[in-house]
Amino acid sequence: MSITRKRRSTGKVTLADVAQLAGVGTMTVSRALRTPEAVSDKLREKIEAAVQELGYVPNLAASALASASSWTIAMVVPHLGEFGCSEMFAGLQQVLQPAGYQIMLAESQHQPEQEEKLLETLLASNIAAAVLLSVEHSENVRNWLQNASIPVMEIGAVRADPIDMNIGIDHAAAMFELTEMLITRGYQNIGLLCANQEKWVFQQHLQGWYKAMLRHHRSVDRVINAASPPTFSTGAAQLPEFLLAWPELDALVCESDELACGVLYECQRRRIKVPDDLAVVGFGNSDVSRVCQPPLTTMSVPHRKIGADAGKALLARLSDNDWTPKATIASRLCQRDSC
Repeated sequence: MSITRKRRSTGKVTLADVAQLAGVGTMTVSRALRTPEAVSDKLREKIEAAVQELGYVPNLAASALASASSWTIAMVVPHLGEFGCSEMFAGLQQVLQPAGYQIMLAESQHQPEQEEKLLETLLASNIAAAVLLSVEHSENVRNWLQNASIPVMEIGAVRADPIDMNIGIDHAAAMFELTEMLITRGYQNIGLLCANQEKWVFQQHLQGWYKAMLRHHRSVDRVINAASPPTFSTGAAQLPEFLLAWPELDALVCESDELACGVLYECQRRRIKVPDDLAVVGFGNSDVSRVCQPPLTTMSVPHRKIGADAGKALLARLSDNDWTPKATIASRLCQRDSC
């Protein structure tokens, strides 16, 4: 005697539940949800009423597997507080959401092995595309993404050998312009303050700094790369270290506006006049750079435009259109009262 086994209920509302309440077949409900224009207005309203009454949420993962397509784009960032992360995310959302795509945000916490685990899971979930706010990856990650047959976008900074698509600014050129400006204004003893950011950011900033300083035969020794995050407190804590090592310091370039504002707070506490005794410049043109005292000279990075342009490029590729790599997005020097 055979026993018919019933599948254990998950407690979730199913497509069949909606179909039963609406008095139609499951294929009709599926068609109404995927292509509403394919059913009559009366039938669509009936099905929508059943969906609302039951609180039905479509299983997007199952739908993606069935159709071999997905409407989810994965974005992996080193840290959610990373420089410009929220603005680039907003730029992506602005373009991708109206087209029906949703962005799944994940944080690697500056750990390559964590990025590997995240991408291994995400790629197994049949994502439509991947966005990476980093240009440094393990060999495994590069191989996976190069063979994943999906668009891959690296944003934030330009690199010579992107995995697929790449949109960002040239951090080395931006730091060169910022340092060059201080030198042409007559500052002689310039320092560079960095903190625990992505390695590639530090390398590009250092490259631009060296180029400007060596071009004018200036010392490149006055550099501190703090192990702490690039915060206000780190900037305030590092200024005494600079002054102890190089009391002749007359200008300080900071890798972020937060570091620079921390330096400004410490200058006020020590009664160091800015810019008369010490010029201070930042990087990023964040909100705080415009309201601190004195207002901060900084390099403006168009993070939202980077995100929006990346979104447009992804849409072009997802629609099987050609994407022509654009020129590097330009940064802009904002000259204010701190130098």
